Amino acid sequence: MQNWKLENIAKIVGGKFLGNKNNTFSQITTDSRNVTNYKDVLFFSIKGQNNNGHKFINELYQKGVRNFVICEDVDIEKFKEAAFLKVENSISALQKLAEYKRSLFKNPIISITGSNGKTIVKEWLYHILNPFYTISRSPKSYNSQIGVPISLWLINNNSDLAIIEAGISLPGEMQALEKIIKPEIAVINNIGKAHSANFKSTEQLYQEKAILLKNCKTTIVNKDDELLFDTVSKLNIPNTYTYSKDKNSDFFVKKIEKSSDNSLIAIIFKDKEYKIKIPFTDLGSIQNAITCFGIISIFDESKINQIIPRFESLHGIEMRLETIEGIQNSIIINDAYNSDINSLIIALDYLNQKKADKNTILIMSDILESGENEEVFYKQISQIIKETKLKHFIGIGNKLSKYKNLFPKDSSFYLDTNEFLEEISLHTFSNKAILLKGARSFKFEKIFNRLQYKNHSSAIEIDLNSMKHNLNYFKSIIGSETKLMVMVKAFSYGSGYREVANFLQHNRVDYLAVAFADEGVELRNLGIYLPIMVMNPNVKGVHNMIEHKLEPEIYSLNILKEFINEIELTNIEEFKIHIKFDTGMHRLGFMKNDIPKLCKLINSCKKIKIASVFTHLSGSDSKDLDYFTQQQVKVFDENYSLICKEIGYQPKRHILNSSGILRFPQYKYEMVRLGIGLYGLLPDICDELIPVAVFKSEISQIHKINADETVSYNRSGKVKRDSIIATVPIGYADGFDRRLGNGNWEFIVRGKKAKTIGNVCMDMCMIDITDIEANEGDEVIIFGSENSVIKMAEKLNTIPYEIITGISQRVKRVYYEE
Repeated sequence: MQNWKLENIAKIVGGKFLGNKNNTFSQITTDSRNVTNYKDVLFFSIKGQNNNGHKFINELYQKGVRNFVICEDVDIEKFKEAAFLKVENSISALQKLAEYKRSLFKNPIISITGSNGKTIVKEWLYHILNPFYTISRSPKSYNSQIGVPISLWLINNNSDLAIIEAGISLPGEMQALEKIIKPEIAVINNIGKAHSANFKSTEQLYQEKAILLKNCKTTIVNKDDELLFDTVSKLNIPNTYTYSKDKNSDFFVKKIEKSSDNSLIAIIFKDKEYKIKIPFTDLGSIQNAITCFGIISIFDESKINQIIPRFESLHGIEMRLETIEGIQNSIIINDAYNSDINSLIIALDYLNQKKADKNTILIMSDILESGENEEVFYKQISQIIKETKLKHFIGIGNKLSKYKNLFPKDSSFYLDTNEFLEEISLHTFSNKAILLKGARSFKFEKIFNRLQYKNHSSAIEIDLNSMKHNLNYFKSIIGSETKLMVMVKAFSYGSGYREVANFLQHNRVDYLAVAFADEGVELRNLGIYLPIMVMNPNVKGVHNMIEHKLEPEIYSLNILKEFINEIELTNIEEFKIHIKFDTGMHRLGFMKNDIPKLCKLINSCKKIKIASVFTHLSGSDSKDLDYFTQQQVKVFDENYSLICKEIGYQPKRHILNSSGILRFPQYKYEMVRLGIGLYGLLPDICDELIPVAVFKSEISQIHKINADETVSYNRSGKVKRDSIIATVPIGYADGFDRRLGNGNWEFIVRGKKAKTIGNVCMDMCMIDITDIEANEGDEVIIFGSENSVIKMAEKLNTIPYEIITGISQRVKRVYYEE
């Protein structure tokens, strides 16, 4: 990669240069958590709604970063070796730099926008054209005001072609993106409801998207979308092509024939008929394929016949990184279907985020059809791997084996996946963070299946993007001055300790809270270094808490005395505790009349330091109990004043839980406690939150039974007609409540509802799929968006907490993040 001097960048973006003139960089980032090659990076300090990048300058400097773009005053004297570029707005500066980088690329850029399918069209174009051209493209779905500039920065100037996504969510955003992309060919693929809430009308949304096309030379538009066609026609683009089922279009979609697993699309272009076959039958995929065919035909008509066979090998695009528990206390990050140099860099960043205390291993296949000189290309790969400081690299494929001398000496190489599986020792992967990165033809799913810990076909899928959305929503309410404690007790509300705690640490929450000291010790052993409050401490575990820097909740005089007695016997200088007041819930906590004795005990032990004082609201989710919430707040404030007067300092205060944050933000004080809200399960209070968990399984077996036959124990499920019954390997031992049998719950199979039939068994249950065309192995959704856990809780006359915390740990947890 080319090295750049920050001093020279000042002229491009219009900033003021400060500091060391000799510093250079080759990479850019806006996220302090995703930096691996510190010395070569330029960090853009962005001020956002929930965070301020300037807060992380000191941390990054200590790690080796020496180049910064800033938009507020920084004491540069503290950073003698650093170079700074002071600008008015860091995002604008990033976009100006990308605009300049774009000006250096002299070959065509194809840009795609729309509400749905733009990432798929980009990836399919890359797949189809890659054997014939060297292509740069946006990584994953980098299509935002920040993602697009980073995509343009990553363009290789030697590429024949670049494909760039452009996405917007607000009016005015496309103007900035069009200015820096400057596409020769631009396409609006499909406009749906995504992001439409921020626009006054559908017409405004179409007009905003169309700004991308205003200076392009060529476009292709769906003539059947009348509003889109009308909007694009007004732009007077020199070469406007249409596709439609109307014969009077440039690409006449003559016929679409569907079979069980593929579609054959007949298209007439310039009086010639072409047939493209794709391994999909849904309308979205068909439209995406037609768009791809149109773009390719426009871009290079001479290669149409060569390119058409590539459509048959199109595949679904998985934009999420999957994380799952592996064998021998390892974790596996599965990115096995995205294989190119930019996605490798992103995946390695993600590996470093997730590794915690574990050593890292990359298992990677040959990268097929890179379009570059092989040796130069694999030298680039080896350099990236060396900079990432992996503990071990495993290469699979002829090309990697051929160039193995370029890689670290302790690397391992195998000609194919089967050879790797035959020769490996599973002990190699003990306590490791493993990244799988492979081309589809190498069938890395075999490696994934070998290394994963649990092969139970049922799984709770946790969407970390939705969790991040929820976290940021709560952060936006409390502001940057109030600290955030997050509950991870009860196996993180059934979502899993390791990944959720690591996610929260990565996203810079301030505190974690667990129910018992053992949970806190487990988190420490997993590499979690955040402060941790223990809500139900046992004095017998005080030495464990001291060793692992855990902070107990103290709720009674007796437990405080016991802790003081034990602490006085140690050499510790300071032991932090959290004082709990009982303001009306009457579960645990000090009453007002306990305060004099409490303060006397606290003051008697110089080693004790109160980190926070808090209480629990008993009805913050209920409007009917608002009077009682106000009463609790009043009692808490009075008690807090008394304790501060006696101890001579002011500990942090926290009183709000998830529903309290939403309904009583005026009482956010110095800290709040976030629990169920992180998981998106407060529908009666807030519709901005997204449920993060989906419970899935699969069909084990299908039976055809006659009318009047019965299903399950005690012949509890009787069919009134000839029926088709599917068995699903989920039962009450997995946390699926026995009361949900006998038609009291519906699973989703192939988008349709299937009622339970008969009693729920310990390890399985049965559903009626008579009216659904399904096969053994098909996915079954136990609860998700259409059959939510909230509805399940209503059915059982309970709360979602009970259901999600009751799902057995033998059900594997799988984590996805885009």
